[in-house]
Amino acid sequence: MRPIGCSAALLACPGGANALLHSPFSARRFDSGIVSNPTKPVRLGIVGCGAVTREMHLPAFIQSPHVEVTYLCDRITKNTQLAKQEYGLPDARVTAEVKDFAGHVDAALVAVPPKFHAPVTCELLAMGIDVLCEKPIALSTAEARQMSDAAKKHGRILSVGFVTRFNRNAEVFRRIVADPLIGEIQEVIAEAGSVMGWIMTSDAYFNKKLTLGGAFFDSGVHLIDRVVDLFGDVTDIAYEDDSYGGVECNANLTGKLTIAGRAVPCRMSFSWTHGLLNGVKVIGTHGTAEVKYLDPDALVVTRTVGGEPLELGVRYQGAAPNPYILQIEDFARAVRTRGTPKVTAESATMSLAIIERAYAARTPMKQPWVEVNR
Repeated sequence: MRPIGCSAALLACPGGANALLHSPFSARRFDSGIVSNPTKPVRLGIVGCGAVTREMHLPAFIQSPHVEVTYLCDRITKNTQLAKQEYGLPDARVTAEVKDFAGHVDAALVAVPPKFHAPVTCELLAMGIDVLCEKPIALSTAEARQMSDAAKKHGRILSVGFVTRFNRNAEVFRRIVADPLIGEIQEVIAEAGSVMGWIMTSDAYFNKKLTLGGAFFDSGVHLIDRVVDLFGDVTDIAYEDDSYGGVECNANLTGKLTIAGRAVPCRMSFSWTHGLLNGVKVIGTHGTAEVKYLDPDALVVTRTVGGEPLELGVRYQGAAPNPYILQIEDFARAVRTRGTPKVTAESATMSLAIIERAYAARTPMKQPWVEVNR
C-alpha cells in the first residue's frame, strides 16, 4: 500500500526516511515571512484528512487566528472534499502528494496511519517544512530517532500530538503531586479504557500492516506520555495483553518509577472493550490526587484528616479552552519564534520506548473462556 501523501520519489529512494537526511530537498527553505511578521498566520498543510483530522484538528484550526489551512493532502479524494466542505475551506488546495506543499505551506500536520509517520514527516522536514505529527510518533524508536535527526539536520520544528498535555488541569496536577499535600508517593495508577465506538474512515486501528498495536499502542500512549511527563521513565516492565497476534483490545502493564530517589510501583490498564479510570491516580501516604484526561478542567484530591478521608474536588471556572486549539497555537508559536514546542520528539520517543519494551516482554492475558480448545 502506498503511504498517504508520500511521494513516489521517496518510495523509490533506497533507505526510505533515512535517505532523506541527504535529500536534494534539504537545501530548500520556504519562508513566507512569518518570523518577521508576527501578525501573519502560519500557512498550514494537512497530510491525512480522515476522521481524526476532521473531528478533532480542523475544528480547532479554523478557530485560531494563528494558522491558515492552505493545503489538504490525502490519497482518498473523498476525505479532502469532506474537509473542504465541512469546514468552509474553499481556497485550500488539494493534492495527493506532499511535494506539492513546496512554496505554499510553512508547516504541516501529519495525521496518517502510524506506519507512514516517519517517511512522510522526514520528507516534509527535508523540504524545509515544520511538522506537528500525530501520536504515536512512529512505529519504532529507530524511526523516531530518524525523525528527530532529520529535524535537527534541516533546522526544522518537530512536535508530537499529545494533546492531553494541554489540558488545563495538567500543570496544577503536576504541582499537587510534587507537594507534601498527599505525602510521600506510594503508587501511581494510570488507566485508559472505553468501549471502542469512535468514528473511523479506515481499518487503520486494526490493520497490523498500518499500526503496531491497539488499545495499548494507540490509545494508551496518551496515558504513558502523562506518566512519563510527570515522573520519567518506567522500568522493570511486565506486560500482558489479549492480542493473539492481532491488535490488543485489553492490556495490563506494571513497572517501577523513580520518584525522589525511591522505586515506586506503577500499574497501567488499557481497554477498547470497557470503561476504566481514563486518567492518572497518585497514591501518597496522606492522600491521593486524581486527574481524568477527558475532564480537562477538574481534579480530585483526598486527604486523611483526623483519621477521616476527606475529598476535595477542584474545578476551573469559566469555559474550558479547547486543548486542540492550545496545541496548534503552541506549535504555531514554535514555528514563528523558532522556539521549543511543549511536546518534543525526544519526549515522545521515551513513551514509544516503553511500548517497545512492553511488547518485547509480552505475555498472554489469561482468558479461560477462549483457551479451552487452544
